[in-house]
Amino acid sequence: MILTRRLILPAAIMFAVFLTGLFIYFFTSLHEAYHEAEERALASISNSFFVEIEHQKQVALTLSTTAADNPAIQQAFANQDLSALRELVLPGYSMLANTGVNVTQNRYFLPDGTLFFSANDSPATDANPSPSIALAIAEQRSVAGLEVENGKLVIRGTSPVSYDNRHVGVVEYQIGLNEALLQDLREKYSAEWRILLLSNLVPSGTLTEAGPNSSLVVITRTKDASIFNDAESYTSSLSGASTITHPSKDGHDYALLSTPVYDYSGNIIGVLDILYDHTHISASQNTRLILAATASILVLLLGLGGLYLMMRRTLQPIQTLTRAAAEISEGSPMPFVNAKPSSDEIGILIEAFNRMTSQLRSSITDLEQRVAERTHDIEDQSRRLRVAAEISQSSVSVKRLNELLEKSAQLIFERFNYYHVGIYIVDRENKVASLVASPTEAGRQMMDSKHQIQVGDATTVGRVAATGEPRIASGSGLGSPLAVNPFLPDTRSELALPLRVEDRVIGILDIHSVKEQAFKPEDVSVMLVLADQLASAIERTRLLEESSNTLNELERAYGQFTSSGWQKFANSGKLRNAGYRFDNIRIEPVSQLPQTGREALNSGNPIVSNGKETNREAAIPIKFRGQTIGVVHAKLQEGHGEETVSTLELAVDRLASALESARLYEEARIRADREQTVSQITSAISLSSDFETILRTTVREIGHALPDTEVGIQILEDVQQTPPGDGRN
Repeated sequence: MILTRRLILPAAIMFAVFLTGLFIYFFTSLHEAYHEAEERALASISNSFFVEIEHQKQVALTLSTTAADNPAIQQAFANQDLSALRELVLPGYSMLANTGVNVTQNRYFLPDGTLFFSANDSPATDANPSPSIALAIAEQRSVAGLEVENGKLVIRGTSPVSYDNRHVGVVEYQIGLNEALLQDLREKYSAEWRILLLSNLVPSGTLTEAGPNSSLVVITRTKDASIFNDAESYTSSLSGASTITHPSKDGHDYALLSTPVYDYSGNIIGVLDILYDHTHISASQNTRLILAATASILVLLLGLGGLYLMMRRTLQPIQTLTRAAAEISEGSPMPFVNAKPSSDEIGILIEAFNRMTSQLRSSITDLEQRVAERTHDIEDQSRRLRVAAEISQSSVSVKRLNELLEKSAQLIFERFNYYHVGIYIVDRENKVASLVASPTEAGRQMMDSKHQIQVGDATTVGRVAATGEPRIASGSGLGSPLAVNPFLPDTRSELALPLRVEDRVIGILDIHSVKEQAFKPEDVSVMLVLADQLASAIERTRLLEESSNTLNELERAYGQFTSSGWQKFANSGKLRNAGYRFDNIRIEPVSQLPQTGREALNSGNPIVSNGKETNREAAIPIKFRGQTIGVVHAKLQEGHGEETVSTLELAVDRLASALESARLYEEARIRADREQTVSQITSAISLSSDFETILRTTVREIGHALPDTEVGIQILEDVQQTPPGDGRN
């Protein structure tokens, strides 16, 4: 029992620590996941509000633009015909009341800012225009957005009116922002809403509700929006940041989002609060945590009980250790010792004995199991990396740039199952990106039409080529006229990745999908690694091709130099005989080649005739640096086959190098002799300063240097003056 407790206690402590850590990890992960999901939901709800505001802004702007473009309204307004303008405007304004759009104002202002006509009240000629209306009048452009007027938040759309190329004023449509909108949002998202404005924008005496501090007042809210955020959160919101807190009140748990509200000019005019009651979610979370804790305790108790029973059974004391040792000494197989549990140290010996025999018997099985488990782990890791590795390895295995581009595009298209894959290469002036590889039919059509994109234009590829940063376009982002590709009408998402080498963009990997929001951050990370590898492979292949072309040019230059050198050597008369022949008895010069030798000399390739075994001929050209400088001709006797021809080819290769070395040595010797002769003549001439002696010495030394040659030197008696600049010496 003592030994059992000693083994059980550490195991129980480790097991309890493990379960406790697992529970803490589960609690932390669940808590963080819940808050992240809640914050994303609140952000989405907040976005829905601003989307609705944007929609209302577009409605107001559309109404004002439509009115400003109406020729009849333009004429009546330009003529300041109030009755005509009233007849044109009021029917349409009345119809808007039945559409559900909360249009609260339709007014016309003259260029000096005077209110000329109002559709829902009598005009006040001394009314001052709002800042947005004043901006539209001053700059003669459309202005739309939120604005505070008389302590209320309104959505205003203002457009300039022109008649006969003359600015005659502006037309304004105003949509009210009231509790009805917030109530609709409350019913839709089950959240409470509140809008707070800066107190300095609300005139004194306006009916408002006190805000969380003196700088903010509540202008509208839903019924149960009674909890305010802390002062620091509102300060952050007024600075342009959104904050989320988790207050509690009366046994309820809330999530409260405070986000800034901007007017038409981009200035912060207030704060939007969204209050979400997540008490039921917290209760459900707490229930799950209690169940997890209960399950952990039950597992701990069951584990301890099972461990205790297992240890009691394993530590059964032996009945006779001597008998088992004797059987082992006699060569019997090592048996297990079956004995009742013992509470003394003998049990340790019995356990060690049984463990030893068990390990020896099952060592092979255990080893196979470990190998299988390890293999399974490796396969799992390989499965995750196989696609990226295959693309990377295939990209660096090819040697030609066109093949590399086509194969890379094909592999990406097949492995990732995208709608379209294209590779663009940027020209050296960094002005144009050309489509050079695509496995799709649309891509081939674009390449046939020489498809190019200007670097820096509004397309996704053009922007990435200019900035060097990856870019994702999806949904409305593809709606730009410059971004629509007629060859790819089904594109809903586009991912463009720069192919960078150091700080230079050499190309773009362009990927299209038929799914919206198809590209996630983890996809971009994987494809960025792939794009970097592909860029390195492209640059490496490009440099390899340039090096190969340079090497080929050098080889051609060396070949031409060798051919010219041998031509000069042959014409110099240094070769007494063009060739020699050996018939195993004597060596004699030859002047003509046999037919087989001429064929080998003309083709530059070895030629072996297909005659009888006793009458075969082999002609092997002597080539150096790709230039044929001679030929070796041999008549093969019986018993000489392919091995003999291979031996001849090796010997001819050595002969070519030896002949070239001899020629270069002869040229060097001739140049050295020439330099020596010139040096001797110069030395002899420089020994005297007498004119006659110099002439005599010069004639004599040149004559000695050129045997059997008559040499003369003469100074002209009538030396004509050479006109300056005629180029003669």
